[in-house]
Amino acid sequence: MTFSNTQLAGTALVIDDQETLLTVAMDMLTAKGMDVLTAQSGQEGIRLYQEHAERIDVVLLDMKMPDLNGDEVFATLKAFDPEVRVIITTGFEEEETLAHFNGQLPIAFIQKPYRFQNLVEMIASMMPKRQ
Repeated sequence: MTFSNTQLAGTALVIDDQETLLTVAMDMLTAKGMDVLTAQSGQEGIRLYQEHAERIDVVLLDMKMPDLNGDEVFATLKAFDPEVRVIITTGFEEEETLAHFNGQLPIAFIQKPYRFQNLVEMIASMMPKRQ
């Protein structure tokens, strides 16, 4: 399957304190067929996940936010749903970022600014196979 034909299904929750990045991620994912929920803070992201967990397939989670950092949000989401699929997004290097997770690692990492093709391919590779 080539990238141009890759379509996504399901729902993503994007948690990022930068409104521009929320808009860009939503535009990218909706263009490929996903439903997208957005949260501009860690607290709002946790609330949305808890309200809509049954329909959220993947979470894009910013590492640095003013209220709760990505590792704090991740720990809360993981405690609520051990099967949560999380992609950490940050401008920092992967090794430096993942050191914050004390062994309980998110499923994936993508460095900002992320490219459309990289994001779509990463999400496609980790989505549950629908039958």
